[in-house]
Amino acid sequence: MEIDRMRLLAPALIAGTLILGAVTAIAAPQLADAAGARTTILPGQWEYSYRVGPIPTGSEDRCLRQADVEQFAKGICTRKYKCDYDTRVVQDGKVALKGTWTDKKGRVAPVDAKGTYTPESFRLNVHMKTINGIPLAGVMEAKRVSAQCKPE
Repeated sequence: MEIDRMRLLAPALIAGTLILGAVTAIAAPQLADAAGARTTILPGQWEYSYRVGPIPTGSEDRCLRQADVEQFAKGICTRKYKCDYDTRVVQDGKVALKGTWTDKKGRVAPVDAKGTYTPESFRLNVHMKTINGIPLAGVMEAKRVSAQCKPE
């Protein structure tokens, strides 16, 4: 009886180990440390600009702290959404994200973003559908303007 349970559990344990290994392999290259591991973007004062098609839709200054830099490595997300990505590649100067953004009211929008980054800039081309199914294409660009954040 115990051997039959082990046979049933073995595929689940193997699959779990493979998934954990894949998640670790995705996350490991994104971590930055003093030993010289890869870096994505740097903390500091950043300027963001947003466009939908050719139309500018806004800009803002932001202080990115280390936690924000770590979030970038996990896949960019704004404060207005909960972001879940099935595809999340942020390494070697390239970004590829595919998943969903959920707003505070629980509305879900599919998102696909591709772009590039350096330690002091990034650009993302974002394609999504609104909650009503209307396709939208936009660009988010940002550049680091200072290593130090402005006083609050």
